[in-house]
Amino acid sequence: MTLQILICDDSAMARKHLQRNLPKDWQAEVHFAVNGVDALEQISTTKFDLIFLDLNMPELDGYGVLQQLQHVAIAPKVIVCSADIQQEALRRVLDFGALGFLKKPSKADEILVLLKTHQLYQTGQLSSDTDITVDYDDALREICNVAMGKAGASIAQVLGTFVDLPIPKVRRLNRGEMKMILLPSVDDQDLQVISQGFIGDGISGEALLMLQEGSYKSMGQLMGINDVSSKQSRLEIQMDTANILFASFLTGLAAQLNIPFCQSHPVVLSELPSERFDEQTLAVEISYRLAEHQIVCDLLILFPYASLPRLERNIKYLVE
Repeated sequence: MTLQILICDDSAMARKHLQRNLPKDWQAEVHFAVNGVDALEQISTTKFDLIFLDLNMPELDGYGVLQQLQHVAIAPKVIVCSADIQQEALRRVLDFGALGFLKKPSKADEILVLLKTHQLYQTGQLSSDTDITVDYDDALREICNVAMGKAGASIAQVLGTFVDLPIPKVRRLNRGEMKMILLPSVDDQDLQVISQGFIGDGISGEALLMLQEGSYKSMGQLMGINDVSSKQSRLEIQMDTANILFASFLTGLAAQLNIPFCQSHPVVLSELPSERFDEQTLAVEISYRLAEHQIVCDLLILFPYASLPRLERNIKYLVE
């Protein structure tokens, strides 16, 4: 019997990557959904045997899908495939009934082991109803999504709490838009913008961390710093946070691009010179939220215009 498989992920690159790593001799037919709402609509009209389910998606995320599947009479089995690799994320999806968990980017041997473990593998021929095309921004967003997951897991482990991981946003900003985003934080004497540059193989960039006002007290308590009234203690909190997030994120990004990045020391961005940014900059916006502690910190990854051709060449093999 041919199994009916649904891959649910908002990223075209993630859908294509997972499809490409499924066993070619698997007796299965693959279909696709672009978010949780799409998946549930397809499940209401088609009997699927198995879903590969992402967690961070627009409209309805993977947790929401798992919750609603508990009310479906003959629900498909679920294997979660996510960049959110926090232990708490794994515990939650298993509590919701998922069979297993695949860490993005998923590997062919790991998928096969999981399918055999749950007796879902039988030899035959894999087929699909759709050819997937991937654009450059989607690919970069998914790469940053995986790197974001590594950084989120690191900060969650250090602070001992769950971190909500929203979907990264990829935007092309002109110089004026960059100023509008950064100037309020740079000019605010109570806030600090931490900057760290990175460079390697023709690609340079800059990572910026902004901890929102109101987050310092809770973040300090999690780090064992009770007095956050001084500028020095607030800077210490933000610098420690930056060190964790920058190191994890850039390590994850470098591994996927196959580029070893050299990193400068993180520094406080004290001013915003007009010549700092190109006329066009590719920006990846990530917002880490520790909802239980009312903490929000924003990570902004900037790629100058001159780095874009090289960056596109390095991820080209991922989208073909």
